[in-house]
Amino acid sequence: VSTQSTGYLQSIPPFLLVCYVSYQWRNLLSILLVIFVIYSFVKNTISVLTDSHKMPKRAFILLVFFDIWTGLANLCRYCYLDPTFTRGFLDVIMRASVACPTTATSIHQVNKDVEVRVYKPTTVSTKACLVYLHGGGWCFLSAHGFNTTISYMAHYLEMVVVSVEYRLAPEHPFPAGLIDCYTGVMWAQDNCEMLGVDPAAVFVGGDSAGGNLSAAVSLLYRDRKGLALDAVEGSAEKPKLAGQILLYPVTQGYSIDHGSMLENASYFPPPESMAFMTSYYAVGSDKFSSWFHNPAKLRNKVPQFWSNVVKSGDKKKGGEEEVLKEQKRLTPYVEGSTFEEIMGNSYIFPLHAQDLTGLPPAHIVIARADTLRDEGEWYGKYLQQNGIKATVSEGNHLHGFMMRYHRSAIARNELMKIKEFIRQNSS
Repeated sequence: VSTQSTGYLQSIPPFLLVCYVSYQWRNLLSILLVIFVIYSFVKNTISVLTDSHKMPKRAFILLVFFDIWTGLANLCRYCYLDPTFTRGFLDVIMRASVACPTTATSIHQVNKDVEVRVYKPTTVSTKACLVYLHGGGWCFLSAHGFNTTISYMAHYLEMVVVSVEYRLAPEHPFPAGLIDCYTGVMWAQDNCEMLGVDPAAVFVGGDSAGGNLSAAVSLLYRDRKGLALDAVEGSAEKPKLAGQILLYPVTQGYSIDHGSMLENASYFPPPESMAFMTSYYAVGSDKFSSWFHNPAKLRNKVPQFWSNVVKSGDKKKGGEEEVLKEQKRLTPYVEGSTFEEIMGNSYIFPLHAQDLTGLPPAHIVIARADTLRDEGEWYGKYLQQNGIKATVSEGNHLHGFMMRYHRSAIARNELMKIKEFIRQNSS
């Protein structure tokens, strides 16, 4: 096993390590990895029991799923496996639960790159529509894999939900995913009559990387004034988005040396994994994986939010007295762009934006045992500083807990808050 691979031994799922290394080396190393299997399960059990104030006991199931995810992602990265293998494996796990039987699903091909799934429950109590963008670190999972999650979401919200299948990195880096998600929103706006919804009550939302994309779509929608990307001059503007629903979103790429990243470092998503997934999404390669979340690489310049929003008591490094001077970049990455230009692109990092005015109201859900907890809260504060109505609600759970509406009372409770937010902003 190469030095590079063994250096990341603990972040790879134990049983996959056993299978992989047994095939390659067998005997002694396999025995050592079996021991590591036992250690991993004991460690997860202790984590749940020790941090019971942050999560319910059944969170162990989610921890196991994220162990598998993290390991597969690292196998792809360090053993050069095709990412489609990992995506297929994770989708099988995601689809293990049966979809909500009272929600009808239809599939529509928007163009060669974009497919949408429309979920319509038996009981519909609102003319609002939610365009949902799935999570997965911009590189993994799919709308298909989220079928069970979204079917129950539509059931409990009692509304039409449109789930967008967008292209994934690293094969399709920024702005491909953002373009596809924006196209999905345009499709929903153009087909409101068929969907039976109000064009003025279209919301956008998503979890994790999907929360990032939802915030970015809201920024792009504001800047485009609701016009399609291929709209000709003089085209009629569409109604403003009614709201953005961000579930434990990724919003910044400046530092992993702060509160929740340090406090919840043993949970998901692993801080060290955020850098390479961010680089895959931003530029389609590992080119900047050692630069993201590294303030020293920014020559002591920091995003504006870091000075304005982050509490002085939080643990962090970098020159808080300075502000990232570059204007936000509205163009996608091109070969030769500097790291500062990418960091200043608010469509990649919404929390790095210079201006959040004119955005729709936001409801942000964060998880107590989540490395991304703080940046979701910060984004809410930054929106409020820019005069945008924003609420932040914290669930006593792990990152990803909103995928389990049919099994988690905590998730359903947060969903009812989202339902009320939609009701308040639909009229």
